[in-house]
Amino acid sequence: MHIHGHILYILLSSLFPLLLFSCGSERVNIEFRTSRQIYVDDTKTDPDKLNKELEYDIREAEKKRLQKQRSAEEAAKAKAEAERKARPDQGEPEQTNEEETMLLQETEQQPPQQ
Repeated sequence: MHIHGHILYILLSSLFPLLLFSCGSERVNIEFRTSRQIYVDDTKTDPDKLNKELEYDIREAEKKRLQKQRSAEEAAKAKAEAERKARPDQGEPEQTNEEETMLLQETEQQPPQQ
């Protein structure tokens, strides 16, 4: 019971100065120039318009992904061609194996058509 008395004393002694200083007469009233009602522009939150924008963004992202994939494939082809030209002693059979491997990789990486 004695401990509870100390806790109560500490709480009251810490709250008293707060109550004393919060009752000052120099309060500031702030008024904003905007209306108190919140205006929501429905044209910016129209679900159909947002869905169309989202679909457009998805199509554009897919186009960019395919373009990057094609450029990576072209770079790989160019690198393979440069390596083939750098080693003239191996010849044609290796090139057909590389082309078959590239075709298999391209078919595996392509997403299924909808």
